[in-house]
Amino acid sequence: MATQIVITSGSLKCRVDFRTYSLHAPAMAIFLRGQVIESVEADEEFSGFGIMMSHELTDSLNLPVGLQEKLFLQNTQFHSISEQMLEAYMACYRQVSSAMKQEDNPYREQIIKHLFSAYYYGLGYYAHNTKKAPTTMTTQEQMCERFINLVSKNFKHERDIGFYADKLCISNKYLSTLLKQNTGMTALEWIERYVVLYAKSSLSSTSMTIQQISDELGFPSQSVFGKYFKRVEGISPRAYRHSLKE
Repeated sequence: MATQIVITSGSLKCRVDFRTYSLHAPAMAIFLRGQVIESVEADEEFSGFGIMMSHELTDSLNLPVGLQEKLFLQNTQFHSISEQMLEAYMACYRQVSSAMKQEDNPYREQIIKHLFSAYYYGLGYYAHNTKKAPTTMTTQEQMCERFINLVSKNFKHERDIGFYADKLCISNKYLSTLLKQNTGMTALEWIERYVVLYAKSSLSSTSMTIQQISDELGFPSQSVFGKYFKRVEGISPRAYRHSLKE
């Protein structure tokens, strides 16, 4: 589940995982499944609207891997937007709301998916080109951020915690403890999050075979990749791809 909040007036302060964000309208906040949301505080002038999407719906949009990383993994979830983009998001929101009410429209589902695809592409562009919300971080939080940045660059070929601990000059145990305390997720869970997101995106939006995806992610065999994917997602890669066609 991903939840987006568009701030149309006032301000919002939130602490998510190991970062504190201060947002002033017009702005955008994206909260992701698996994140630890410690607090969300709005001032008296706050107003806005929100969109909640299941990960199944997000997967069905077949967004490119690079765009998903920009939106759902990198530190680009909280940022200011222009008045022009605010109007565009509000227009999209109104269109989606209108389409959802058209229960007799046989094309309703496809209309909604295409509207959300356009919404996310616009959001991806803005996440790349706008100023991030200011954050305050402790030394431990900075260490966690360095780890996540390392994972984003190396997850295809490095799934061993020791690799990342060595890069950060700390022990495996301390790294896992640090991440669990500050993000609510272990080092292994962060690595799995990146690997599986890439795999799911490849399964849904490319014609790559499961073997090719396995090779791309550096697994010794398709069988090992399949077991890894099923352990994390509870479903095999083949079954996952098949479910997208139903």
